[in-house]
Amino acid sequence: MENLDIIILTIVVSVLFLVFIISTVREFSKSARLPFKGGKEGGPRAQLIELVGKLFSDEKIEPNDKQVMISIIKEKIADIESGDH
Repeated sequence: MENLDIIILTIVVSVLFLVFIISTVREFSKSARLPFKGGKEGGPRAQLIELVGKLFSDEKIEPNDKQVMISIIKEKIADIESGDH
């Protein structure tokens, strides 16, 4: 009877672990049935990629100006990547 508290604690932890496993399996099965609804990417890196796409698709910008903008964008991407680490 002196180990009754350990036995009760073990039973409680085991029940909680089983509840965790069951709820995890339910959520995975629910997410497998539903289609993935992805959103538009955000953040500075995604915005820069979108800007580069617009830069190359715009015919009105001179090629020299494009090169200057690309060099500026490369510097900004390097700043973003150095900030991530």
